[in-house]
Amino acid sequence: MHFENIPGEKDARLVFGLEWRAYAIKGAATERRRYAEEFDATHYVELKTKGETIGGFCAPDVTERKGLTLYSAAARVALLERVRSRPAVLVLIQNEQHVHLILVVRGAITADEEVALVALTDRRNSIEDQCVKSGLQLVTLGYGAQLHDVDETFEVRELLAARKVGLIKKIPIRVPTFIPLLVIACAAFFGVSKAIDIMNPPPPPPAPPPTYMQDYQAAVIRAMAAPAPLASVLVPKLLAMFGSQESNSSGWQFSKASCGAVGVCSVTYKRKGGTFKDFDSRAPSSIRPIVFNPDGLHLDTRGPDIPIVERVALNEQQTWPTRQALIKALQTDPQKLSVNPDTLDSHGYTVDIKEPEGLLARQPLPGEVHGALVRRGAWVINAYKWQSALLERLPSNMALDTLDVELKEDGTGVHFTAKGKYYVLK
Repeated sequence: MHFENIPGEKDARLVFGLEWRAYAIKGAATERRRYAEEFDATHYVELKTKGETIGGFCAPDVTERKGLTLYSAAARVALLERVRSRPAVLVLIQNEQHVHLILVVRGAITADEEVALVALTDRRNSIEDQCVKSGLQLVTLGYGAQLHDVDETFEVRELLAARKVGLIKKIPIRVPTFIPLLVIACAAFFGVSKAIDIMNPPPPPPAPPPTYMQDYQAAVIRAMAAPAPLASVLVPKLLAMFGSQESNSSGWQFSKASCGAVGVCSVTYKRKGGTFKDFDSRAPSSIRPIVFNPDGLHLDTRGPDIPIVERVALNEQQTWPTRQALIKALQTDPQKLSVNPDTLDSHGYTVDIKEPEGLLARQPLPGEVHGALVRRGAWVINAYKWQSALLERLPSNMALDTLDVELKEDGTGVHFTAKGKYYVLK
């Protein structure tokens, strides 16, 4: 959590970074207790929307909150008219080298966090991908000198318009069961047990713990929310982008590059007779910033933007090959003679396929599993650029995590290592 002073209110603070959940209005007290226990929360704030309650939970330190009145910044953002009237709104508020990030989807707060300024691009890309996948039009509001590419400006004074909104309260202490029972017993002694029974009904039973399939469904959502671009599409595109670039510049030669699933690649050059000054004077703005290594032999630059491609789709799981079918599909004729079927090797083209694992650590009890479950395994492909055509035939259940490209010193050409995950049903 992060506290911000409220101008004009000495003993009040705005709080960022609560944990938010949605639950039905009916039985809200029970759900509130459950989530408070789950987050070890001591305080909460609630918003009423159409048909449900949006609850935020936190546990501020006693010394931090002593003598203060706390208000949730995310709650105030969610109730702004220009936020409520849109399907999805992302609000970014810069605080030096950090950014307060609040995401409101259909009136519900789904993200309330603090992100480092340097990590903001990756987090925004992840949110934008989720909105595109859900068919939601995202509007981004921003406040801060270093926040660019926002749809509308956000004014901090908007958080001060409704000064009583978002009050954070202490979670009520649950009365132990034996106390109302003792009251009932005493009342019975004096002959009024029936009246006491009406006035003090027993507390509702606690909500049952989630089943294995409920935990599994949540694990699937978390797994598929991460970037999962199709390896068969993204790897050939990245290799083609590096292949179209000039490998020598101002006495420096391309050495290696590293790319993730989203964002920007990084490129390393090695000295081939040039100087730092020559390279810096001729380098275009598209590859800056440039970092000159202390060894005097290498320098690092900004690489190309990683293109957005199709993702591994959960709704296509019935077409995914099994692990054995995956191994068979990746084998060339020489590889079929391999004594170790998990490592396929031919002419420098190697594929290493690890055993898939379940998305949940705990094992199900008998009768808890209904239907096939998604399992996830790791894969690694090492090859030369001239073998990249083989990657276009990778099946639709293989996602890319990283790609490393290197110009070999032995003259064998451009070598790459692709790593990722594959998904199968079992």
